[in-house]
Amino acid sequence: MNKIMVLKGGSPALHKLGDIGRKQDDLIRVHSETDTHYIGNFEEGYGYIDVKFKKEDCRPLNEEERKELNGSWFGINGLPMYRMYVDEEGNMISGKGTMIQGVIDTITDSEGNQKHKDWFGWEVSFQEDIQIGKSLPLFTNDLRVITTSSVTNAEILGDIYVIHTRNSVYYIKVKNS
Repeated sequence: MNKIMVLKGGSPALHKLGDIGRKQDDLIRVHSETDTHYIGNFEEGYGYIDVKFKKEDCRPLNEEERKELNGSWFGINGLPMYRMYVDEEGNMISGKGTMIQGVIDTITDSEGNQKHKDWFGWEVSFQEDIQIGKSLPLFTNDLRVITTSSVTNAEILGDIYVIHTRNSVYYIKVKNS
């Protein structure tokens, strides 16, 4: 079992250290269950494991929550670690999308003025299924990550990906494999 659910706000979350429940609804990841409890952890938090959640205090993800969750990046200390996808029941499923490799050709502001010139020429990779409204992590070969602001548009012009964000326009020339 590897399922994402919602713990209703104000409900107990029982850990060896006591109740670590939260005031608002929050995502939990369930790995097992008993007759009365789901066992797992909060999807984001301090890393408490084997937390018990009463079944009646949990609910499945609704359609809007699944849509928002699918394709979202999760990470530690600002470093993206994995991308999440769930099916209609909240079960974790394999992601989709191919990694694209390219070189940052230029970055401009909305008026066309160059910015971040020190990033020009950096080799980066990113997932092809760029999602409008979400930030896009660009992974460098030396284990750095450039995380854009929210993507507003993305287009392919020949061998250049043009990624428009709230704050910048990234021109990334695709590398031939």
